[in-house]
Amino acid sequence: MSVSVLASPSKSQERPNPVQVEAQQPQPALAPAAPTAAASGTETKTGAASAVRSNDPQKQCVKTGEFAVELKSGRNPVGGTIVFATNFLPTNQRVDVGVRAPFVDGVRYFAGIDYGDETYLFKRQDVVTRRAVDSDPLVKKHFLEPDQAIVTLNMGDDFASMWNRVDLYLYTCNSAVGESPGRVSLTTVRLSPYWLSIGITVAEVFLLYVWIAFALRTRDHTLASFVRTLDPARLTAGPDGKGSLSTFQTLSFSLVVVGLISLLLLQTGMLTDISGTILTLLGISGIGATVAKGADAQRNTLSADNRAWLLRRGWIPMAKTPVDPSNASWRDFFSTDGVFDVYRYQSFIFALVVIGALIAAGVTQLSTFVIPDTILGIVGLSQVVYIGGKLVTPTNMSDLNAAIAGLRTEEAKFKDAATAAKQGPVASLADAINSAGPGAYAAYREKAKDVAAIFTAETGIVVGDASLDPALA
Repeated sequence: MSVSVLASPSKSQERPNPVQVEAQQPQPALAPAAPTAAASGTETKTGAASAVRSNDPQKQCVKTGEFAVELKSGRNPVGGTIVFATNFLPTNQRVDVGVRAPFVDGVRYFAGIDYGDETYLFKRQDVVTRRAVDSDPLVKKHFLEPDQAIVTLNMGDDFASMWNRVDLYLYTCNSAVGESPGRVSLTTVRLSPYWLSIGITVAEVFLLYVWIAFALRTRDHTLASFVRTLDPARLTAGPDGKGSLSTFQTLSFSLVVVGLISLLLLQTGMLTDISGTILTLLGISGIGATVAKGADAQRNTLSADNRAWLLRRGWIPMAKTPVDPSNASWRDFFSTDGVFDVYRYQSFIFALVVIGALIAAGVTQLSTFVIPDTILGIVGLSQVVYIGGKLVTPTNMSDLNAAIAGLRTEEAKFKDAATAAKQGPVASLADAINSAGPGAYAAYREKAKDVAAIFTAETGIVVGDASLDPALA
């Protein structure tokens, strides 16, 4: 069933086809009648010209106002079956439509659309006929055989509204009798709007991005804090609260690929394969993000023994403090410990180049998108150098781990000295000081103060004076 389109003015008024234009041109005045003999000769020439025109397959044979009679009536012979490689026909681009009929040199197809309440005849230049070859998608998917006909249609975005269903007619004008179509093929199809599909896709990607920020919001969030969370640096912050380049790359690649797949689904009604290059990119960024996260955890996390000692001493709370990404910034993508990192910058700019190339390729090349091996190698090498730099660069957390381990050793020495001097367990801190000596206690306190200063500088947690004393248990 045909679905009418709410449009004003009508399609025929917006885009007059060549037939309509010619029909509107004034006809020249008839010449005076010639003598009988001349008139007879003129009639012979005119008759020959008429016969050529009626048999010329390159000229339009459906005039303005003849759509219902010549195409919809079904009075003309039925042509080959029309086939598509998609469920919808996308507009604002060229689309190949197959006809299961042999391609004949010199015979072209014309096209028309019936919207139900109005009709439209395609302009001659918007319909191109060619021979199907083995490399055509319609042949590869076994919709057509080689040497059958393919008709390429060029439809503007105003052909479609909301995926409306229309009747599509393809016909030839090689009839041997009169100026009527030689063969007429009919099918029903939905037309997908181009700009509306892009708008929906952009909105979808934006909502997916906002949903991530919404899911990661804190309980005491405000509208202003939520808006600040939309900053990509904050949204992709790592365990250290700084912007993570590898996480940003993975998120960017994922959103772009999801957006292109969604756009293809809206335009064609079908999903598509993803090329090996895109899978490789997603793999490189995903593996890079995972390894980088592990490297950050190794470099920026207290060792288990030190963490347990700090918990017993009350230096850190029992409950794990959530990561605060409020200080994350774009600077973190290009720097290491506040210093510009050329390898991070290299990885970032090549990721932007690849994302730009992927968007430029569009939905039609998702299954065939290829990046030159050299560029792909540079992207992979950038990830390797970026992660390698994380592993070999010393951090303040490494120094803190070493300092806490040294303090634990000093504490053990103090307790051993007190126990040896008393020749038995000590009952209190005062008893331990008397046994080991005030000098040993003072040396331990000085060491504890130094470690506490490093701890506070790294974590922001202030250590109380009472927590600096050695534990005897």
